[in-house]
Amino acid sequence: MQVVAQRWLVYELTGSEALLGVVNSLNTLPVALLAPFSGAVADRFEKRRILMGAQITAASIATLLWLLTSTKLISVWHIMLLAFGLGVVRAFDVPTRQSFWVELVGREDLMSAITLNSAVVNLSRILGPSIAGIVIAKVGTATCFLINAVSFLPPFFVLLLMPPTPVSSRQSEPLLASLREGASYLLTNRVVLKLLLLIGAWSLFGGQFDVLLPVLADKVFGVREKGYGFLVASIGLGAVLGAVAAASLEVKRKRGLQVMLGSAIAISGLVATSLVKSFPLALLSLALVGFGMVMQNATANTLVQILSPDELRGRVMGVYSFVLVGIAPLGSLFYGFLGQHLGAPNALVLGAVCFAAAASILLLPDKAIRRLK
Repeated sequence: MQVVAQRWLVYELTGSEALLGVVNSLNTLPVALLAPFSGAVADRFEKRRILMGAQITAASIATLLWLLTSTKLISVWHIMLLAFGLGVVRAFDVPTRQSFWVELVGREDLMSAITLNSAVVNLSRILGPSIAGIVIAKVGTATCFLINAVSFLPPFFVLLLMPPTPVSSRQSEPLLASLREGASYLLTNRVVLKLLLLIGAWSLFGGQFDVLLPVLADKVFGVREKGYGFLVASIGLGAVLGAVAAASLEVKRKRGLQVMLGSAIAISGLVATSLVKSFPLALLSLALVGFGMVMQNATANTLVQILSPDELRGRVMGVYSFVLVGIAPLGSLFYGFLGQHLGAPNALVLGAVCFAAAASILLLPDKAIRRLK
């Protein structure tokens, strides 16, 4: 809900596609700067406590955004500053959360845990944006920020009630040496490195296409706030179905081929979205993007974690967070400025073509990836 309200607020204040890209990039820029460091922190300290701190800080940021918006004091620079602050929280939250799953469920159930997590996250992408569109139209954007602030409290108390979890690696060497150890592992493991590069290519050329959804809702489909919320929700619906499909196919242990299939489906959905002029057809094509995106990302995430040693997992997932979230600011700028100069539909086509080229180079020649189980 906060993401939808924030983007719509920026669009209302400025009417600028480029600023949509800039603000969206500030949500993720700190991950690019801090993810390797925060991954090392996740290997050294109890992950449960790191996540508790992240919940409280994020709730405080959402509360401040609600106060500024409800009192009509909000400016674009406020949104930018708070978006950057939330990005700092994400820089510690994402690698910690990702590397926490295997400690909770073990390697055998890791794929199920990751796909279930994807389903839960994307259910929120269905319900949140759908409700946000209605809330924005009826009572304004400030209420969305308030609801988001309150939503951080239940997970905080769940974490508080959980028993302490062991620290996977009590390292004594300096932090810089710890970071070098993680980098050395990635440079010597070609399969993990290629999977991480694939996720980075998606983040740069594919994943940030949704910054243009307000423009599509307004200028292409003419459905305004309510329609915008449903466009975002359709991505979430497809993602939930993609998570279910990934978990079902995973039983056959064809994970390498599953990554390729997800990539192909996501590319097809992006191209279809750029071509359709009908709002119902756009809902279907965006659901296709969500389906392929989660099938690709959840499967690649599982493979990266399974192939990584326990004592290095936090650092590897720090790099995963960098390529998934940290590169996203460039992806937001990519789509924001292309949308400004070429139009939103043409920007989607160009993004799909670039990602297709990157995926082909990384995946198709590599038999080791195709054989991954």
